Parts: sequence; structure tokens; C-alpha cells
Amino acid sequence: MKIGKRILLGLVAVCALFLGIIYFWGYKFNIYLVPPSPQKYVRVALKNMDELGLFTDSKEWVETKKKTIEETSNAKNYAETIPFLQKAIKVAGGKHSFIEHEEDISKRSITKYIKPKAEIEGNTLILTIPEFTGNNSQASDYANFLESSLHKNNYNGVIVDLRGNRGGDLSPMVLGLSPLLPDGTLFTYVDKSSHSKPVELQNGEINSGGSSTKISDNKKIKKAPIAVLIDNNTGSSGELTALCFKGIPNVKFLGSDSAGYTSANQTVYLYDGSTLQITSAFVKDRTNNIYKNFPISPDIQTNNAKSSAIEWIKSQIK
Repeated sequence: MKIGKRILLGLVAVCALFLGIIYFWGYKFNIYLVPPSPQKYVRVALKNMDELGLFTDSKEWVETKKKTIEETSNAKNYAETIPFLQKAIKVAGGKHSFIEHEEDISKRSITKYIKPKAEIEGNTLILTIPEFTGNNSQASDYANFLESSLHKNNYNGVIVDLRGNRGGDLSPMVLGLSPLLPDGTLFTYVDKSSHSKPVELQNGEINSGGSSTKISDNKKIKKAPIAVLIDNNTGSSGELTALCFKGIPNVKFLGSDSAGYTSANQTVYLYDGSTLQITSAFVKDRTNNIYKNFPISPDIQTNNAKSSAIEWIKSQIK
């Protein structure tokens, strides 16, 4: 009997501990004992912004948190709080941060897949690299199309055209282009505490945390001059793909300044299915230049990037 009571008391204690953990820390895993009130929803969102955002050491952020809590104190549902949280997340994480509603996430999941292109002009291989949002099968198709284009065509130089590429999943873009990139650190994420996390390419694999994509042939293309084209619509993962080529001797950047979303977002799920996309790290390239949502400036500013790139490649061929 005494043993039975001890077991029962032990189970009660374990349950109490479990419930306590959920009560105090369940928000980190989007787990709640009861649905949170709109005010609790706001406090959880602000707490996540506070912990992850790059700009939360500022006086402006302290004032913004207080104001957001006051402005949502009478909110009757989660939707009423979103406009105020949208303003707050821009203060916490900067221009790259935003809140995405559940319906927007659903629409994005059915976004039309745009396949990259490969063309030969003269003796130059021109690769058009569109933004990528798609499933794992499409990611594999995207990456392997680029890789096979690099290995099956005859050319003297390569144009990597990232103009208009606003981002998406980094992995298929970089893996598809990986025969042009040396193995090792491509670039490094740096958070507000100066902690670093390198993004590395090794044997046809990348540790970016994106889709689990593999390419058929990771044999390197050596010594071909590479022209990377960027413009003011090259943003986010499009910019990070471009930065993978920074510091490589046979590379030249042409076009105009990029969009300036050179940072990394971390996704936090809220109770109603919406997500916080909080900018939690800036980017350092292989030359140790740090980009804090700064645009990438080309080596050659030009309104005729493609023709200028072809001429530059011709000048490199001996």
C-alpha cells in the first residue's frame, strides 16, 4: 500500500512538473495548456522578438514593447494585434523582419515553380537563377538542372544571372552552382552577440538548413571566368547566393546595387498558425566583410550587365 502511494505521489509530482514546464516555457514550442488570450499572444510574440531580434538593445525597442502592449490591451482577437506586431518586429529585427499570416503561408506553398535557364551565347554559358520556393522534388530538379548544365555544355566562361532573384530557399540555388564554388565556408552568419555560424559546402552538400537536396555530380569546374549579375531586385537568399562568389579570384560582379536584405531570418510559429520571421543574424563573406542589411555593390556598375559580362569574359580568355 505504501509503495502504491509513493508511486502515485511520484506520478503526481511528475505531472505537476510537466505542467509547470509547459506553463512557463511552453511558448517556446508553441504549446499551451489553454488557448492564449490576445494579450498573452502579444507578450509571447514580443518575447521572441526580444530574444532573437538584432536591434533589441536599443531604447527604441524598449519603448516599442511598452507601446505595443498598451495598444493591444483591449484587442478581442489575434487578428487585431497583428498590425501593431508588424510595426514592432521591424524595430526588433529591421527591414527584413515580418509577420506572415497562415493564409499567406498556404498561398506561398502553391507558388508556381520557376525553373532556371541555361543558354549558350558565343562561348559563354548563361545561367538564369530565379528565386526558389517549392517542394523537395522541385528543389532537386532545380539544383540538378544547374549542375548538369555546368557539366554537359562546352564554354569558356559562365554568367550567373541573379537579377530579379528575391530569395527563397538557398540550398538548391547554391548546390546547383556548387561546381563553380570551392568547398569550405561560403559565408558566415553573425548574431547580435557576435556568435558565428559558418555556412559550408562540402562534397556536394550544404549545411544551410534548407531543403535536403543532392546533386548528381559535384566535380569542380576550374579556372572559368565567372560574371555574377545583380540588381536592386536581387534580395535575401538571392544576395546570399551572390555572396558565395565573393573573394573568388576569377569572379566579377556586374550590374547595380542589390536590394540590401543581407541577413538571416529565424522562423517562430505563433498559436494561430502565423509566423514571426525575425532577423537574427547578419552575414560575413569569405573576405571578412560584414553586411548588415547593406546592399552588395558590383565591381562594374552598368545598365547593360549581360553584354558587359560577355565582354569581360572575352577579355579573360587567353
